[in-house]
Amino acid sequence: MKMFKEIMKRVFISIAMSFIIFIVIGIMFDIKDGGNFTLTDYGFTKMALACVVTGLGFGVPTLLYNSDRISPTLASLVHLGIGFAIYFAAASFVGWIPVERGITACVITVVSVIVIGLIIWICFMKYNKNLAEKMNKAIGEKQR
Repeated sequence: MKMFKEIMKRVFISIAMSFIIFIVIGIMFDIKDGGNFTLTDYGFTKMALACVVTGLGFGVPTLLYNSDRISPTLASLVHLGIGFAIYFAAASFVGWIPVERGITACVITVVSVIVIGLIIWICFMKYNKNLAEKMNKAIGEKQR
């Protein structure tokens, strides 16, 4: 039951982050387009589902960090590899990669997504490292 709760927590956080990014980028496009940002053919629904899939793609593999049998470096590579692979598959399906605008726009989009993903990953790693340090400090003080 504890593992189920941990999985659900990670899934919720990753999907929530995916939706937050989706909303912020949607607002940016709405402003850029002067309030005329429109989606057709269930575009919003497809994108919302792609957010859920992307959130799952980045959230579920974080369970690798709980394993003692895999190094943190390998866990990070697998986690980000799975996350980005799922993101780019979903992005291709719903049109988040602007192929109609040319190679430069595609490269900018891909690099931006990777940078944002790495920034989020670094923030979580720093948070967890600080949390572990605080816990170790508290344990050390109790043992004295």
